[in-house]
This record gives sequence, structure tokens and C-alpha cells, in this order.
Amino acid sequence: MSERLPQELQIDILVRLPVKSLLRFQCVSKSWKSLIRSTDFISMHTKHNESTNNYAHLVHGCLYWTGKKEEKDFRCKLQQFDNFFCEFQKIEFPSQTEDICFGEVLECKGLLLLTNRSVFDGDRFEPFILWNPAARMSMALPTPCIDIPNHNYYTHGFGFDDKSNDYKVLRMVYGHNGRTMAELFKLRTGAWESVSAIDDLHYVIPETEDTRPLQAFVNGATHWVGYHSRFKWNAGSEELVALLFDMSDEEFRVMKLPDVITIREFYSISLGVSGGLLSVMHYNGERGNGSYNGCCIWLMKEYGVIESWTKQCNIDLRNGGGLWQTISFRNKRVLLLTVSKRKKLALYDRKTNRLLHLVIRSRSCLNIMNTYVESLVLLDQVNAVPEAQSTRLFQGERMRLTEWLEKA
Repeated sequence: MSERLPQELQIDILVRLPVKSLLRFQCVSKSWKSLIRSTDFISMHTKHNESTNNYAHLVHGCLYWTGKKEEKDFRCKLQQFDNFFCEFQKIEFPSQTEDICFGEVLECKGLLLLTNRSVFDGDRFEPFILWNPAARMSMALPTPCIDIPNHNYYTHGFGFDDKSNDYKVLRMVYGHNGRTMAELFKLRTGAWESVSAIDDLHYVIPETEDTRPLQAFVNGATHWVGYHSRFKWNAGSEELVALLFDMSDEEFRVMKLPDVITIREFYSISLGVSGGLLSVMHYNGERGNGSYNGCCIWLMKEYGVIESWTKQCNIDLRNGGGLWQTISFRNKRVLLLTVSKRKKLALYDRKTNRLLHLVIRSRSCLNIMNTYVESLVLLDQVNAVPEAQSTRLFQGERMRLTEWLEKA
């Protein structure tokens, strides 16, 4: 088969296939296994999925206690964002998470970072686990280096450096004395490094127990909502900015938000990514259960150009269930999380102002990732742990593959 098909054509075919198929095809030959696990092919496969706008995968994850430690409930689904919002894969959380409860989930180019914004009694460091749901592999990061006694809280960032083709995890530790320190984990080196740029940073990312996503990764940088450290946050209405960390230059920068929302409470503003563009969600009309009556969505049409902030739409749910989170929008529809007694996923029609509730709900915790894309990342990492289901071989796979290639 290899003699009949040039290697360039084999690669061109394989790079278009889903992760599930590629994991199976490793058993075809040693050369294919080596190719599929190579860093260059993994990068090529991820870029192909992104170039074809293959972002129609949402991770619906629930991590909550059922009352008994041995009955901790882990659930995750991959959904297709189409007219029917079809579920196409159910997966279990990695075995490395069985004794840990995570309160923060960040996503970047096919990888999820599971961690916490604080530590539990008796712990000095928060856990870090990288997880690839599609490849069913996970990897526990080494213990961080920075340990500030009587620390206050953590802020995390997760992104990708296009220049070095490397995933990076940013960890900022805020102390009660106002001191802030930062370090960066690089997947290529497998180690934490100190970030000296934090010494010149005069902005703060406030602490919050909100379960909505805090970071937005776009244009090679991780973004948060922050404010200048000279302000006293308890004043309640300080000037807010988009604070960003460039994963390539490893430097912090500040970018203005739309003028009409710069003087607002922090808890009513969140950042996101829609269609590859930085977005701002300004929630209004807070209800008692943490939800809102509506939301105004802004997009930065040209990255870094403040004048390109453009108001997209207003969402009004005063006559419906409370709005918990705006996830993404396409054409005239917006994907939302609503909440009454429990959270529900819904499609909001911007033209008719009507809600279509989807058959996805949760008791309490529901996390949605709108930029998730399948990848093979971690397949080339020696410290990554495969789950049992990902190592099963399927009978007749070689025969089906051979027949498919002959027809191609």
C-alpha cells in the first residue's frame, strides 16, 4: 500500500481524518504509528481542523459531588453545533481526576486545562492536569515553584505559542500583602519558569467565584478583565480594561474595552471568542440567583484597533428564564445558558427574540467550550497517560482501511 501511494498523498489523506480514526490507524504499520505520533503531523492535523473552521464541537462537562466520595460524578459530551445539536461522542474524565474536584476548566487548540482558583485546607498548590478528550489522554503537570505563604488567590491563563509551537500555562499568585508573582509552564520543556514581566504589571485581575469562563485566548494572547492596581476595588465602579498576556513574547499588555462599558462592575463583564474575534459580553439586570435579564455583545472586528469595537446585538430575557452565560453566536442565533431551577442550553433567535431549549441540562454545573477543536496533542508526550478505551484495537480495521484507500 505504501508503494502504491506516495507519502505526501498518504499524509494529505490522513490529516483530514478525525482523531478517533487516526488512533485506530496506528495499528496499520510502524511507519504510520510513527507518523501519527510525530509533532509535525500533530501540528498539521490541528491546523487543518482550524483552517476548515471545524469548531463545531462543544464540551459539556459536569464535575460535582453526589454526596459520597466514591460516587463523584464525571460527565463529558462532545456536541455538534448544528440545527439539531447532535451528540456524537460520550467520554469519561481521565482517571487522574478521580480524587480531585476541579473548579476551573480552560481550553486551547484541543487541550483542556483542569485546575482550581484556590486550594483546599492542607494543600499548598492547586492541581494542574492537561487533558485531550478526543485522544483520551491526560497529563499531570509538575508541582509549581512559587509558594507564597498566606497567598490570597490564583489567576490562570492557558494558550499556545505559534512561534515555538508550544502550549503554555500561566500561573499568577496574589498575596495578601499585595505582592504578585507569576510563572509559566511550557509543554515542550515540561518545567515551570519564572515570569519577570509581572514586576512591571500595574493591573489586577480580581478574585471571583464565578463559574463563567474568565479567559479568552485569541491572536496568540490570553485575555482577562482587569483594573489598575491604584484603584480600590471596593469602590465598585473602576475603569475596566482587557489585560492580556502574549504567549510568544511572554509580556503583559493592556487594551481598552468599548467606551460605554469601561466604567462598570467587574462581575457583569466577561470576555469570549466568537468566529476568531475577541468579544465582550456585558450582562445587565442582575437577578438573585446570579443570572441576568439580558446581555449586550460587542466584537473587536480588527484585533488591537480600539475603534473597531462593534456592538452586535442586545439579548432580552426579561420575560424568560434568567441568562447565565452567552457562549457564542452564528448568523442570527446565539447559544446561551439559561437558568431557573437548573441550567439549560438554549438557542436564542435574534430576529424573533425567541428561545429554543435544547435537551441538555445539569443539576448545577454546566461548562461549555465554544472553540473546542479535535487534535492529537499529548500523543507525542512520554508523560501522558492514555485511557483504557483509547488503546483498544478494532477487528477488521486494517481491512476497512485498505478498502477505503483503494477506493480513494
